Amino acid sequence: MSEALYKMISERMKVVRKIVELFSLSLTIFLINLFFPENPGFFKESINPYFLVAVLTSAYYGRNYGFLNFGFSLLFILIPLNTTITTAVYWKLLWDLASIQIPFVLIAIYLLGIMHNSFESQIKNQRLYMKKVSLDKNKLQKELSSISVVNRELEERVLRQQDSVTALYTQVKAMHSQNLSKTLGVLISTVQKFSWAEKASIWEYEKDSKQLVMVANIGWDSDDVLNTIESIDSTINGWVFRNDRIFSVRMLLEYENLSAMDNQRNILTFPINLSNSIWGVLNIEAMPFAKYNLYTEKLLAILIDLAGTAIERAVDYEALIEYNEVNPVTNLPSASQFFTFIENEIEKSFENKTIFSVIILEFTEFDELVDKYGEKRIYQILLLMLEKLHSLSGNMVDFFHYKEKNQIAIYYPNIDYDGASLFCLESLGVINSYKWTINDNKVFLDVILGYSSLGSEVIKVDDLLDLAENLLAMQKV
Repeated sequence: MSEALYKMISERMKVVRKIVELFSLSLTIFLINLFFPENPGFFKESINPYFLVAVLTSAYYGRNYGFLNFGFSLLFILIPLNTTITTAVYWKLLWDLASIQIPFVLIAIYLLGIMHNSFESQIKNQRLYMKKVSLDKNKLQKELSSISVVNRELEERVLRQQDSVTALYTQVKAMHSQNLSKTLGVLISTVQKFSWAEKASIWEYEKDSKQLVMVANIGWDSDDVLNTIESIDSTINGWVFRNDRIFSVRMLLEYENLSAMDNQRNILTFPINLSNSIWGVLNIEAMPFAKYNLYTEKLLAILIDLAGTAIERAVDYEALIEYNEVNPVTNLPSASQFFTFIENEIEKSFENKTIFSVIILEFTEFDELVDKYGEKRIYQILLLMLEKLHSLSGNMVDFFHYKEKNQIAIYYPNIDYDGASLFCLESLGVINSYKWTINDNKVFLDVILGYSSLGSEVIKVDDLLDLAENLLAMQKV
């Protein structure tokens, strides 16, 4: 028997049971009334048991059952108890006795029935609400239990693996370099760390030859080095580059064109996007099967997106810098290249609505220390100082020589005047707190800093640098 049918039969049985109970009550009162024939219908009593039961029924079972009980009572009341008079006379006698009571009884049955129905409706609604709350609670408990299981799994995964958020942050910061080869080297080593890749490579698109050229790799052997150039039309690396889509080896089962291009050297391949174009691709050629999952794929996609800015910065820097003008001791670009660089950055900043700051560092006792220890040794100290400032900035700054030998120009992207001011204060703190030594002799390095920032208004290179030079001049007075 279905649950719905069982419920329907049960409800009907309850109704029949109540009707039988009401009929029995009225019958019981009638049987008692037989012992008092001189008081038909108990209308001579101050409280009529027939009507009292009907009113109580209405309060307990509801209005409809109250009227039903009242009807049963009337049927029994109409049965003559006195056989010496006719039925018509008996009914007239009853009417004279009951005509005043009946309207009040009906009104009482109606009102108490309404109160009962209202109360019953409230109880029903409360039960439905509590049932809903109970179901929702059970649902939430099941969801909480599932989430707890997932959380435990994630916690165990984080505890087991080396690829933590801190490590990712450190590696992304390390990618910011003026040297493109260093940036790509950090990127591919980070990919290996987070995916356990046994072989991986980075490919750059050459516009002149319209081919992909391998520019960095890890895990390659002598046979692999023979394949350093690929077509963008007939390889999976080229497909990823042309379509700006991630490739996963499982896609070979879905796309016949990819199967035709497969040379069994692609497991996961990602496009490398710069701000305005696709620069190249990163390809993982071999990795443990356990690490080939959606988690690793998403993690590497995030890593490569973060690396795009660092790669673009290094590409732009190397495209601008002429290495025949680089200082042979410090390996830093010359002042003339700095002016060209800043001029290009001003133009790009107004196109992209970005900001940057320029900081000029001046080594005030440079000549005296050079005379005492030699230029090469002092430049080595200067480079150590710049290395500390580079770390302080989160590897975000670029260094150039400036107009004088004792001056270094610093380019700091994406900070305004207040940010440059704070960086200068922190830089002085780092420089003054470090114990500088030359040939085991403790020395004090006195530096001054001037800075300026690109605002929302168009400004020339000379005007921007004059602001920083003016701050330097004010400190010399």
